[in-house]
Amino acid sequence: MNNRLNYFFQTLIPFLIIGIAIAMLVGLLIMFSYILVWGILIGGILWLASIVKNFLFPKRVISKTDGRIIEHNEKK
Repeated sequence: MNNRLNYFFQTLIPFLIIGIAIAMLVGLLIMFSYILVWGILIGGILWLASIVKNFLFPKRVISKTDGRIIEHNEKK
């Protein structure tokens, strides 16, 4: 009886390890997909907000004025 129980546990342990590994991989895949979906959702909202901001408040074009350049020689 002891040999049968020992054989049973020796064959059971690898299957338990494989089952736990598969469950962890599936769980990590599900967690990654949730993170991916939330990232796309938040990124899309931020992108739309920047598009609306640029549409409502366009950037001012700063015109460069012509002027003199005065160079200083401060090492004297």
